[in-house]
Amino acid sequence: MKTDKQFWTTLPKPIIGLAPMDGYSDSAFRRVCKSVNPLIVTITEFTSADGLFHNAERVKKKLQFHTSETPVIAQIFGKNIETFVAATKLCEDMGFSGIDLNMGCPAKNVVQSEHGVALRKNHDLAFALVEAVAKNTSLPVSVKTRLGWCDSSDLIPFALGAQNAGADMICIHARTYTNPYNVPARFEAVYNMKQLLKIPVIGNGGITSIPDGLEKLGNLDGFLIGQATFGNPWVFAATPPQSFSEKIPLILNHARWLIEDKGETRGCYEIRKHLISYVKSLPNAKAFRSKLCHVASITEIETILTEISQQLTTAAQSA
Repeated sequence: MKTDKQFWTTLPKPIIGLAPMDGYSDSAFRRVCKSVNPLIVTITEFTSADGLFHNAERVKKKLQFHTSETPVIAQIFGKNIETFVAATKLCEDMGFSGIDLNMGCPAKNVVQSEHGVALRKNHDLAFALVEAVAKNTSLPVSVKTRLGWCDSSDLIPFALGAQNAGADMICIHARTYTNPYNVPARFEAVYNMKQLLKIPVIGNGGITSIPDGLEKLGNLDGFLIGQATFGNPWVFAATPPQSFSEKIPLILNHARWLIEDKGETRGCYEIRKHLISYVKSLPNAKAFRSKLCHVASITEIETILTEISQQLTTAAQSA
């Protein structure tokens, strides 16, 4: 899908998307979510710009995508201008619809390397990275960050600086570095920031459904859903399936796509956490999890899912 700098501006509003999540938003899961709602925007797991620069062929595998995922945005992280530019050009050649710069990851190893949200402590470098990427690609450039380090006191100057450096969109996870996940997201500062920007602003953090996102939308241009998609890509559906048996075809596709992308051994290993999430709300979920956490083939997955469906049907009929 060919895009230009106006991509985020011209998308139908509200923009709804799958948040980038390391270990989750790989190609197979993005395909699953797009199968549920073809209108959403997807973003890759964050990928090291340094890795793409020094070992492009190996690292590119993490960035692979299927045509059904488009528009899909490549998210990169780092702090080196040269590697950011090189990674951007590689992503453009791969056919991505945009480049997203991760300036919000709170993981310790990322922050200790002065990447991710650590860039909020170095505005000049952050803006230089945005400017370098924006000047070296025809694709739209976005920035994903947080409210701030421990509060939102620098959010407005950071957002204005990113916009002035060439960012075409900014996405704010409405929590800070010091309270990254287990507190309610606070969108008030994001609404205030939006009033001063000319570029689109997307909200993220703790959004559990499309109705919840619409309730929190305020003056923003859209929202991303993250952890609420685990085991429930139907969070993007207008009409979600009513029974577990209706979910099985998509769950099996998820497993097949992971195995196609990563091979049977690794694909089966990685699908286990998803399978456990898919059954977490079912009666007798503990027994189902004990089987699913050891699956080693698509045939085994299909057999267990069919058994689960049959047990649920029998239980419903005898109730």
